Amino acid sequence: MRLPRIAALSAALLTAGLLGVTPTLAGSASAATGEWQDGVTTSDTIINCWTNQPTVGVSANTGWRSPTGEVPKVGEKFFLRGYIGLVGLPCSERVLTVPEILPPAGLSYPEEPVLWGINTLGEPGTLSDGALDISHGANGGIALALPGDEPFVLARGEVLEFQFPVIATREFKGTATPAPTCQSRVNGTAPCPVAQSGDHLQVAFTVGGHGGNKQYVTPYVPLFAAKAGTGGGGDTTAPRTTITGGPANGAVVTSTSAAFTLGSSETGSTLACTLDGRARTCAPGQHRVTGLGAGTHVLQARATDRAGNTDATGAARHWTVPVPARSLRRSAGWTLPASRASYDGRVLATSRRGASATVAARNARRVVLVANGGATHGTVRVYAGRTLLKTVSLRTARTTTKRLIPITTFGTAFTGTIKVVVVTNGRPVRLEGIALPTR
Repeated sequence: MRLPRIAALSAALLTAGLLGVTPTLAGSASAATGEWQDGVTTSDTIINCWTNQPTVGVSANTGWRSPTGEVPKVGEKFFLRGYIGLVGLPCSERVLTVPEILPPAGLSYPEEPVLWGINTLGEPGTLSDGALDISHGANGGIALALPGDEPFVLARGEVLEFQFPVIATREFKGTATPAPTCQSRVNGTAPCPVAQSGDHLQVAFTVGGHGGNKQYVTPYVPLFAAKAGTGGGGDTTAPRTTITGGPANGAVVTSTSAAFTLGSSETGSTLACTLDGRARTCAPGQHRVTGLGAGTHVLQARATDRAGNTDATGAARHWTVPVPARSLRRSAGWTLPASRASYDGRVLATSRRGASATVAARNARRVVLVANGGATHGTVRVYAGRTLLKTVSLRTARTTTKRLIPITTFGTAFTGTIKVVVVTNGRPVRLEGIALPTR
């Protein structure tokens, strides 16, 4: 059943709070006064498209914030939010989601717009009061969708966040009331009925299109736990996970190892990490990964503080190791001499016109050539299938190794053959590898 905009929802639910605020995502402090007090994080599980191993698919959380940072008094306005991020790597590379808010009794809704936005994981983002469709949800709550009842679409590494203002019309006791732990919520098929959720806000996210094992991610937040660090309800603020050092996001790195520094905004936190969807032991401080094969690699970390609060989205870093020269398929005319200065210790060398080297690409987003340069070096053409991507002169003023030469960025992911063809004769061409980032 379609609900009239705002008015039919007790004078306006959800067109969302804090106009003009530019908050950060994932449990960090808002730009406005007060801090977000986050609730329980819940995730579903998918099968990683590359590793075929179970991993986190969609992760979600909820929170509240008052202008003073204290539990609001009856009649005071405060703010609620929910956010959901696609963390894992489903074969579809996206997820469809419709959030449904199930607030407890005892709230009224000022007629202010809902702020919402889709931003990049781990980076500051912005929210706006863009158009939304608001309707009765399947579970008796309030569903949010894009105009035309279209679901939100999240690519991997994106976070949907929404915020809206409420006013307490009664006293809330928060953790003194039972948390919503009905069987349907445990199973991930539906949130608990509002009548069973006490003073707890639930936000149910219908999830589709990514092969997950649950229809819903249903986090909740107790209204109210005490201000973080003051006792009573305890610390309910999630830490912020950091990854510094090492390859930058999107970098092509001619090394099979990388070193990062992992951290948390709260001392004493523990970390949970995955590399390419597989769990690995980690702790705050330096973290080194070795033995990396060709391809795009993703390191993810999530901090949990001593109170048990977990960063909803964590931090991630992705980079690409090139396919080395020895792994390229090649026509007649090439040699593969050892070269200490070259990536992987080998280089494909030729001076024959028409000599070619190929590599199979799967879901490639970019092509980067790793090649030597020199004053007498020749020219090559790079193709995707039969399409010429770029003609590249390898001539440089001085002899170089491990030049990273960007060839193209695809509008959509490319699967097929990448071919390098020599177009000069009698001039040296030396290839060290081809990088095919998938992000």
